[in-house]
Amino acid sequence: MSERSLLTIKRIHHYRDTIRGYSVRVDGQSVGVVKNDKQVSFEVAPGEHSVQVRLMWIASPTISVSLEEGQDLHLETGPNGGVLQAWRIYFAPRTAMFLRAS
Repeated sequence: MSERSLLTIKRIHHYRDTIRGYSVRVDGQSVGVVKNDKQVSFEVAPGEHSVQVRLMWIASPTISVSLEEGQDLHLETGPNGGVLQAWRIYFAPRTAMFLRAS
């Protein structure tokens, strides 16, 4: 039996989208929700995975991660910019949120 790996996603505190949860997708499947200023962890099989967070029609870019057996990987997410970057929601919805290694 192989040991599972742990993927943790922390959402930064930000005034934008505070009451809405971000849907977390691993390999194209919704696995949970992360709320403002919270973090969630998911057990995943070791290996290559694609990870993305979404809110309605906006999303982070999809990132590829590689986890070894028993490894804990931490990612951080949140909105890209404040009021002056709100144009991204409508004109560049795949850049309105970020997802990166923390």
